[in-house]
Amino acid sequence: MSQPDVVDCLICQEHDGRVSIPGGHLIANDHVIAFHCPPMPQALEPYLGYLFVTSRRHVPSFAELDPDEAAAMGVAISKLSATLKAEGAEPVYLAGIGHAVPHLHVHLIPRWPETPTEISWINVDDWEGARRGNADAVGEWTFRLRNRLESLDQS
Repeated sequence: MSQPDVVDCLICQEHDGRVSIPGGHLIANDHVIAFHCPPMPQALEPYLGYLFVTSRRHVPSFAELDPDEAAAMGVAISKLSATLKAEGAEPVYLAGIGHAVPHLHVHLIPRWPETPTEISWINVDDWEGARRGNADAVGEWTFRLRNRLESLDQS
């Protein structure tokens, strides 16, 4: 990727603090940065529990990862999915689209028990009764998820 791509990349901005992430990063290591979906201007309040797992390095897809980066992405996705399930998600959906932002990011989308069965996986975060929260609520969720993640790491 060219330097201007990195400078303008929303995910790179979320990595380096130019875009505020309430509660901070859930995981930040040499290969992966994971965080809760932050509030964005002119958007609905974030769907609570909606996480992003991103490559630290600015690459557009899994195809460009080296084996260590790919393994770290898999471990992070597994741990965060388990964390969301421990919070009550039934199940956790994964999506890696990469159309709007060409920096590898996997969406972890929980389906909460109160979600009506007729709501498709792609709309769990859009329906009227979806769990939503402002920056403070996202920060609280991030704190709770980080604590649960740490307890899963210790078991």
